[in-house]
Amino acid sequence: MKRLIYLCVTFVFLLQSCGSDDDGASNQNPEPGENTVRLVDNSVHGKILTDSEGNTLYFFSRDHNGESACIDGCLDIWPVFYEESLTLDAGLESADFGEITRSDGAKQITYKGWPLYYFDNDNSPGDTNGDKINDIWYVAKPDYSLMYVQAQLVGRDANGNDVNYKSDYTPGDELTFYMTDAEGNTLYTFINDTKDNNNFTAEDFSNDGVWPVFDINIDKLPSILNPDDFGTINVFGKSQVAYKGWPLYYFGQDEERGDNYGINFPAAGVWPIANVDTTEAPNSVRISDNATHGNILTDAKGNSLYFFSRDHKGESACTDGCLDIWPVFYTDVVTLDAGFEASDFGEITRGDGSKQTTYKGWPLYYFENDNSPGDTNGDKVNDIWYVAKPDYSLMYVQAQLVGRDGDGNDVNYKSDYTPGDELTFYITDAEGNTLYTFINDTKDTNNFTAEDFSNDAVWPVFHIDIDKLPSILNAADFGTIDVYGRSQLTYKGWPLYYFGQDEERGDNYGINFPAAGVWPIANIDTPEAPAP
Repeated sequence: MKRLIYLCVTFVFLLQSCGSDDDGASNQNPEPGENTVRLVDNSVHGKILTDSEGNTLYFFSRDHNGESACIDGCLDIWPVFYEESLTLDAGLESADFGEITRSDGAKQITYKGWPLYYFDNDNSPGDTNGDKINDIWYVAKPDYSLMYVQAQLVGRDANGNDVNYKSDYTPGDELTFYMTDAEGNTLYTFINDTKDNNNFTAEDFSNDGVWPVFDINIDKLPSILNPDDFGTINVFGKSQVAYKGWPLYYFGQDEERGDNYGINFPAAGVWPIANVDTTEAPNSVRISDNATHGNILTDAKGNSLYFFSRDHKGESACTDGCLDIWPVFYTDVVTLDAGFEASDFGEITRGDGSKQTTYKGWPLYYFENDNSPGDTNGDKVNDIWYVAKPDYSLMYVQAQLVGRDGDGNDVNYKSDYTPGDELTFYITDAEGNTLYTFINDTKDTNNFTAEDFSNDAVWPVFHIDIDKLPSILNAADFGTIDVYGRSQLTYKGWPLYYFGQDEERGDNYGINFPAAGVWPIANIDTPEAPAP
């Protein structure tokens, strides 16, 4: 007993507890068998590997490269397992077993490349007290889907020389925990991926040789890993395992088991390892609290997204050189923060064939001159670009006014309601539907709507609670009036209406019905409504 206590103190870095009352202990005492390696049904861990007496065998997670890292005093607590001649229970394959010659000259049996050990503090056959010790020792199972290792991260410099990295991806010596496949091959995530969304792999898999997608049926896991953290995504018809929402990959240049050269390719931390400290993958669209604008839409990294007021019809009017300053935002899998409705998101196919994500029909963009997450330098640029918010009450657009002539043909109008081509600013609802005023109304007085609302279908009254506005609009310019018991929004005293014949978002046919200028649009140049 004194010797055991001494070993526990001396090798505390390997052993967290020497008590036999471990949660992993089994109530079963397997009967001795004929085979030197047995497949025993353990009440806690399911099928495990044991010796012929039913004593549990273990993997050491630092042996990820197939060599034993347990030496010297470590072996007093974790004796090696070796049998010169192996005989196996049904369900075990001889091809999975091998042997290594250790640095001390002794031999050790391996399973799927993992050296096998006993635990000195297992007191009886069936005990599994060694499982999860220091998160580096695990009961040996025949069918782990993944393994959890601890090793030095080693990248390569430009000259092909090895460079050690710490867990924060700065150069230095440190043992880092991470996941591998069952054979010890390193698994990686990609910092530009989002929750359940692979943003790297090409549709034709032409780049899969560099970062192959990883897929396996998640079944048996080391006890430190939670099965609920794993899922499967579809990548152009191929399955890929995700961990905490992060798609998992191999690195094509990891040639040997235990290699982790991908951690600094093409730069340190672009392709991180995954472990229990890995945070949940970010949603592809987030709601971020901005100090100036309140809640705004951002991408996974917190980069601001924008609306273009000329996109009022739901199509992108930003083309050619515009895209150099306002790159499109697109994600093929939309994962959302709480507060969003999936139905508000969609996608369009642009004129150049590329795709773009939309929110409430508004195509989403970045601004090239935003230098850091949280920047909103693009808001109000030329009065046509606005930071994207989830809850604008109204929008401010710039578009061609288009009326109809007596034959139903489209006629372009300028802002003074004479025929001609000109882009005019005006207010719409949040979905881009045009709002109008009536020249016969007076301040805070609706002179059109009938008391029985019999003419409301022609010019429906408009009302919404004014909350979030594009930065060009002043909330103080808005008010609410009562129209026969119904609320109507006003702007600078002018009651606001829809036009019943505007069938599509972006239509503004009301500007010449029944004559040009009788039902004007409203914008910041609109004068105050006259007194009654």
